[in-house]
Amino acid sequence: MLSVMFIKSETKELKPFQKLSIPEACEITETVETQYQRIRKKAHADFFILDEEDQEVYAGTLSIGSGHARHVVDHIKIKLSSLKMDDIQEARKRSFLEQLEKEVPDHLKITDGSFSLEEETEDHVQTTQAPVLSTRNRRLIYGGGILSLLILSATCFSTVATSQDRAETIQDLQKQVKLEQKITETYERALLGDSEGALKRLSSIDEQSSLTNEQKNVYMSLLIDQKKYEKAVQLQGDHPEVVESMISKKGDVNALREFQQAFPSPNGAFDLAYHEQRWEDMMRQSGVRMTDKRYEMKAYGYLKLDKVKEAKEEAAHIQNQDLNQKIETYEKTKKEVEETKKQVEEEKKKDPKDEKKIQSLTDQQKKQEELLKNL
Repeated sequence: MLSVMFIKSETKELKPFQKLSIPEACEITETVETQYQRIRKKAHADFFILDEEDQEVYAGTLSIGSGHARHVVDHIKIKLSSLKMDDIQEARKRSFLEQLEKEVPDHLKITDGSFSLEEETEDHVQTTQAPVLSTRNRRLIYGGGILSLLILSATCFSTVATSQDRAETIQDLQKQVKLEQKITETYERALLGDSEGALKRLSSIDEQSSLTNEQKNVYMSLLIDQKKYEKAVQLQGDHPEVVESMISKKGDVNALREFQQAFPSPNGAFDLAYHEQRWEDMMRQSGVRMTDKRYEMKAYGYLKLDKVKEAKEEAAHIQNQDLNQKIETYEKTKKEVEETKKQVEEEKKKDPKDEKKIQSLTDQQKKQEELLKNL
């Protein structure tokens, strides 16, 4: 199942770092879009599409109140429809869009095929850049960024026709396109494994403010891989929590430890304690900004401390079937361990003892305890 996480929003209705199912995201973005159109208000919201493993498979910016799209999935469909790809990439794109479409509530499915004038203009712009889709092991870092990278050119061209100062706009556009081409080539090098070369080229780009959020995320990931944490924090406008969150998602404990020493924070202390399996330290940490992921981490920590009641309380903050199933399995397995242990004790009291049965029950208990340990 795919999900949506807004990471930066200019609207109070779309809360940052709250994971939503596709149906929920469609409902709320459709409602907000309608409200904002009615009051002639516009806003933007950056978001990720996450897969079952909470890995980002697409990143984009939703324009709310613009009338460009009815909801977040409609927005993605419009944006991706304008990208021309090779056969393999087109197949991946279709598969992704089909998966999204299946989860859209029936009453929100777009069936009339209508687009605004701006959208039609955008769809008909042909791009000469060849986008590179990431492989499975690089999807977290690069997947959405490359898909979104080429959209800017289409948006820029659509603004030329309405510009009052055509000559100045064309000049600015040419400069922007050259920058975009340079950035695109750099990202392609990163995707092909040349992270060092890509990082060197990105560092040489003076117009850092021209990078989109998706491009900044790729750049930030490269900086993290090279342990250039101060530069990564600067890139994110001196918001170390954004960098820390990415490191935590990567699961690189050494990098997380180094970053926490350089930029100490309650969030970092909590995440590091989790990855180092210091459950008691994790629970004692105060001032932590709780997200769905951290509620899940805390619930898991309580299970490791054999505190099922507390684990259930943390799980109640979020809708996570896998987590609830894990807690249920833990309860069931623990009960089975207690019952088997009781049978072993009873068999040992018998005279004469059935050694084979005792051994069999002991082996069964060990297996149950191992299962409990590995949950």
